[in-house]
Amino acid sequence: MKKTIVLAIVGLASAVATSSYGQSVVLLDNYNTSGPLVTYGAGSDGSLGAGINASYTMGIYWALGNITGSVSSDPSGIAIPSSLGALALGAGSGSTATFLTSSGTAGEALGGSVFSIPGTSGNGGETVTLMIIAYEGASYAAATERGHSTAFTLLTSANTATKPVSVGSGMSAFSVFPVSVPEPTTMALGGLGLAALLVARRKKA
Repeated sequence: MKKTIVLAIVGLASAVATSSYGQSVVLLDNYNTSGPLVTYGAGSDGSLGAGINASYTMGIYWALGNITGSVSSDPSGIAIPSSLGALALGAGSGSTATFLTSSGTAGEALGGSVFSIPGTSGNGGETVTLMIIAYEGASYAAATERGHSTAFTLLTSANTATKPVSVGSGMSAFSVFPVSVPEPTTMALGGLGLAALLVARRKKA
């Protein structure tokens, strides 16, 4: 009985190891493809059109298959990608990369490891939809400066590939913009309005 349980645990552990390492991959890299660049947009904290610096992080949203036709456009350039379509935020190893600042590489990033696409086999050649993000700070959602590419597709590489496919081979150039934060006066007026509504409801009751 004990031997059966031990064998079952070993089998489960090896299955988990195989599934976590048996996925195809992409690399957050627009450095080896010489762009396209991620640049400062209007009103951002850098020179308009210049490549962003190392205070920014590159990240990835993804979906299996080609869902580009169902991803909404975003004229603002700063929406959270999951609000535009069925795109999931990448997490774990290889899901972020650092932007470079040495001469001629501002606006380009290079990941230190590959990003494994959940739900794919390790053989590569599978179509995925990607959207690349750039943000300043701890996360895209909390950033005061951010932006994203349009949705695009890539064929994944095998997890044994010596030169995995770079997102720069399919992504569009894009810019980062400031995220509007309500001014204190606007917030105060909103608070007064809410208080007035609560008082009115109390009187009716």
